[in-house]
Amino acid sequence: MPLKTEAGAHLVWLTIILTSPVSLTAQDGEEPLKWDNQLFLGNKVAAVKGNWKYSGELQVRLKENSQTLDRWFLEGVATYMPSRHWEIVPDYRFSIKPANIEHRPGLGILRKDLFGPEESQRHQLVHQLKWQADIGPEYVNHGIRYVFFYNYILNEQLIPNAAAGVFYRWSEGFTGLQFIRLGAGLAYVIDIKHSLNFSYFLGITDTGAGWTYQGIPFVQLIININRDYKYVPAKYINF
Repeated sequence: MPLKTEAGAHLVWLTIILTSPVSLTAQDGEEPLKWDNQLFLGNKVAAVKGNWKYSGELQVRLKENSQTLDRWFLEGVATYMPSRHWEIVPDYRFSIKPANIEHRPGLGILRKDLFGPEESQRHQLVHQLKWQADIGPEYVNHGIRYVFFYNYILNEQLIPNAAAGVFYRWSEGFTGLQFIRLGAGLAYVIDIKHSLNFSYFLGITDTGAGWTYQGIPFVQLIININRDYKYVPAKYINF
């Protein structure tokens, strides 16, 4: 299916934004905002072959009313799909923060189910359970997350979705429920290889000194190199 002129213009505009350098710096000596408007921008490339799915993503995250760089990172994921219901997902994230560099290996398990008539299964439910280790120069912080995703294929171009999850942290400085996140979005399928995800999430964070809240628009361009899969992959956002 040919790329429409208007959709192509949007794709070029988004690509320019995602590849532009970010020169914002952190503001020291300020208290955390009780409500913070953040912004996530991502560019993801994915390929599926048989029982395996591979992806790489470049993402930029802004905080403090989108005026300060929180981090940018590169993430690689190799997903093994042993059956139509399960996926085993090891991943690795390399993050650049204003103060340090962080490595984050992770290992997740996904349970996915499709519902609806056999010839048109439009509903997908995905459960994600994942362990991760955030490794900095002088720390190793562990965490476990559970996230629930729902996707509905409205038509060939529009896929509304919703997500909700919690994150439990244990480390020297903090142990307990640290993050809660929930939101909804819309995936726009431009053509067989390109799609855009538009989402908005409410984040709730325990800083140790109290709870703070975040409003997070998330825009993600996905480029699918191929779709040669044996089982339908789970559709989810790897926070």
